[in-house]
Amino acid sequence: MPYELDSTGTAAEQDGNETETDEGGGLESSLGMTIPEDHVGAFVAEALEDPERATTWTDIVDTMVAPVARDAWAELSPIEQATEVLSKAAEFDRRAIEHFEAVPLDGDRSEAETDIDEGLRCRRNADTFRDGVAAAYGDGRLDDDGLVDALEAAEFDTEIIARREDLIERIDSVFEIDYRPYGGTLMDDNDGPEPETEHGETW
Repeated sequence: MPYELDSTGTAAEQDGNETETDEGGGLESSLGMTIPEDHVGAFVAEALEDPERATTWTDIVDTMVAPVARDAWAELSPIEQATEVLSKAAEFDRRAIEHFEAVPLDGDRSEAETDIDEGLRCRRNADTFRDGVAAAYGDGRLDDDGLVDALEAAEFDTEIIARREDLIERIDSVFEIDYRPYGGTLMDDNDGPEPETEHGETW
């Protein structure tokens, strides 16, 4: 039976709750793609991957999990760990949107600088965290079912990413900011890859 990759949870969850999210997108949103079961894991991993980055799972764990919390982290299953990382990525996306929405497009560049910089930082973190989950799948830490389960548990929503990118394009049209167009495959991968981002610049 083919699998329909859902952007905000399982189809059953959406049928029972069709209210709008805080970001303005409906919970009925989905990627609208049906993937044969044998290829679901590879498709999901490719969707999460940013081909312009070379993130490892260790990079993400070292950044996200404080040393004092490592024992508790180790007790989580691989699916639970991936869910936590994907949820953190979504949190960074929401924070990026908040900063981008706060930029006064009719104001002075100096008034916008802080929100632009913070928004870009959160945006980089979100993309890097998702890339780390794709790397975990590639390394065999997650199997096909585990990757899909983590994605659904994290209530993944591509509409948030689309909103984020719309906002940054609007800001760029006014202030001509220095940013790299989205490199993941969730929206548009027509642009060729650019040099990798150093992780020291990302966190």
